[in-house]
Formats: sequence, structure tokens, C-alpha cells
Amino acid sequence: MRYVLAMLRALRDRLTRMFALRFREYSRARARSSPDDVLRAAQATMKRKTFCVLATQGEHGVAARVLQPFPPEEDLVVWLGTSRASRKVAELERDPRATLVYEDDDKGACVVLAGTITVVDTLAEREARFHATWFAFWPEGPRSDDYVLLRFEPSWIEVWDAARRITPEPFGLASMHLVKRGDGWAAADAARSSTSTRSRTSKVPIKAGP
Repeated sequence: MRYVLAMLRALRDRLTRMFALRFREYSRARARSSPDDVLRAAQATMKRKTFCVLATQGEHGVAARVLQPFPPEEDLVVWLGTSRASRKVAELERDPRATLVYEDDDKGACVVLAGTITVVDTLAEREARFHATWFAFWPEGPRSDDYVLLRFEPSWIEVWDAARRITPEPFGLASMHLVKRGDGWAAADAARSSTSTRSRTSKVPIKAGP
């Protein structure tokens, strides 16, 4: 029996290795790298997920927590709701820099966005952005004095997405990086070069892909 189990494990490992190498070959041959493709992939992942991680600059280092964001806007601006008395609000009022992370196991995808957050407490904005389930936290609804919004505006994006072919070289060891440039987005290497071509810059808005 032990011999049979060992043989089955060896067969499993060989098949896994074969499929992994085939997947690597297939993905490398069909990889996409244009800013438009990267932005569509980012939008698609962000719209699929209910929750994301928000990281801020805490008093003793990076502070992170899971939040329920609103779907991203076409320029990748993200709104989130929170308590006015929360630790994150105090941290953001000291330092507006923040990072959002979205991860999608089913698609083999991850999106990381770095940017800044503005705390917004105008009533019109609060009433426009409030999940019905949040009455559990704010019984008075969006008019609660404790409810405020966080408006996240990204300036840098990192994306890896196996399902949507955002798989740069070296395969599986690097992600595609875009930086905000004027009213559009550019590949990080293009943004560093004053001679980069216009074709490498994507204008927003960008519609999400499949």
C-alpha cells in the first residue's frame, strides 16, 4: 500500500509539473501589457470583490484593515465609508498616503493601488454613498454625525492577473506597474522617460473588461 501511495504521489507531482509548465508557456505567449489592458484588468478585479484591504501610515508603522469599498469610478477613484472616530481617520488626517489591495483567488489576480485619501463629510456625498446593511452600524443612516467618507485617488497601480493575461516577465515574479501621468496612465518605465511615446499612455475613463 505504501508503494502504491508513493507511486500516486509521484504521478501527481509529474502531472502538476507538466500542467504548470504548459500554463507558463500558454500565458507567456499571450501576455498583455498595454496600459489599457492593465487598467481594464484592474477595474474588473476591483468590481468583482466585495472587500479590500486599506493600509495607512500608523503611529507605530503600517496599519491595515479590511473594508467594504464602493465600486471604483472610471478613473479608479474609490470611495469608502467609516466612523469619524476611527483610528484610520486620525491617521489619514496626519498623513493622507494610503494603499488599497484587492485579491481574487478565482481569477489568479491581485491589484495594489497607492495614492492619497481625503476625508469627506459633506451630507450630499454621504447620502449618495451608503450601503443599506450599514444601518446596523449607523442606525441614523448617512446623516449620522459619526459617518464619513474616504475618497481614495490612486497615483500608482500594480497588477498581476492570470485570467486576463497581465503576466509580465519574469513570469510569476513581477507585476505590471502604471503611474498617473496628467489625465491618463502610463507604464512605469515610460513615465520615467521624457521620450516615451503617446501610445504607451492610456486616457481615462477606462471601461472594465470581462
